[in-house]
Amino acid sequence: MTKPTEEQKEKESPLYVKLQDMIMKKIEAGEYLPGEKLPSERTLAEMYGINRMTVKNAINALEAKNYLYRQQGKGTFVQKKDFHKLNLGFLNEAGNCGITAMVKSQGIRIANEVIVKGTLTGSRYISSKLTIPTEAEVYSLHRIRYGNEEPIAVEYTYVPYALFPDMDQVDFKYVSLYDYMDSKGCMPETFEQKFQIIEVPKKEGKYLELEQGQVVYYFEFIGLDGSGRVVEYTESYTRTDKAEFFFKING
Repeated sequence: MTKPTEEQKEKESPLYVKLQDMIMKKIEAGEYLPGEKLPSERTLAEMYGINRMTVKNAINALEAKNYLYRQQGKGTFVQKKDFHKLNLGFLNEAGNCGITAMVKSQGIRIANEVIVKGTLTGSRYISSKLTIPTEAEVYSLHRIRYGNEEPIAVEYTYVPYALFPDMDQVDFKYVSLYDYMDSKGCMPETFEQKFQIIEVPKKEGKYLELEQGQVVYYFEFIGLDGSGRVVEYTESYTRTDKAEFFFKING
């Protein structure tokens, strides 16, 4: 008896297996980003011309394999990376700025709240940080970062809009900014940075649930891609009672 060809195996495999493989490939290729919401089961069934039970079986299989997760009443999402430490990847998501930041409580669950997003022009300060003309559009993304449902950091991020023209279509409540930037070929690889301990400003104090007079870690990051092009400017305010920072000094 001759062995079945790969093409024959593909034709004989259950439809839900084919669908789960297609979704897995999209996740691995970055077409579906970590934290991104998938189309509904009904929509997927219509897209691929199959019944909803087949879609449900595929989603169940991917959930069991930790590719997806469900939120009651909200939908199905691409699984995020399992963070057990609050390192610099939490503050600016790249994690390669030479500083390690560790949350005192382990196994935190990270969440985001987007407070401002959209384009702006005319800010000479922001434009100078991004090394673009003042009249060029900038996309701003302001977020509160949560760990185990407690506010840990407030971030104000600015990027050249010309590099990310579809940025407004991404839901950064669920999607990692750096996963998105990486998918566009503009991942920051090196950073210029500034670090201070300051008294929390009034606005950030409200976001972080801190009282007047308490201090925070203040960071400024300028992120450059592999070609040395500036792709990000971020200001971050982080609660000192939720993170510890360790600096490695060479020399």
